[in-house]
Amino acid sequence: MTRYLRHDRLLAGILALVVGLVLVAPPAFAAGPAPDPRPITAAAAAMVEAVPATTLAQAAQAPPAVAPPPAGDKPFLKTTKGVVALVLLGGVLGYTAYAFNNDRVSSPQR
Repeated sequence: MTRYLRHDRLLAGILALVVGLVLVAPPAFAAGPAPDPRPITAAAAAMVEAVPATTLAQAAQAPPAVAPPPAGDKPFLKTTKGVVALVLLGGVLGYTAYAFNNDRVSSPQR
């Protein structure tokens, strides 16, 4: 019986490590606040002033880049992928319940 207890302690330790990493890692690796942008230097301001106004007007009238198509307004569970995921989840849960109730191994501990 001590052999099984050793495995249980190992699995409990691994589970505690995984749960700890799941709870601690996201805040630890989260990005901090963005730094303030650097102020425009005098040289950059002089370059902007040197550009003719017609060039700036042409750039302002340029057609905008093509926007990506909208992702859709449907929630995930109402899409085809969501329905397939729910069906698979239901099937796995049903099989697990069936297998648990119809287990052929009869153990005195159960």
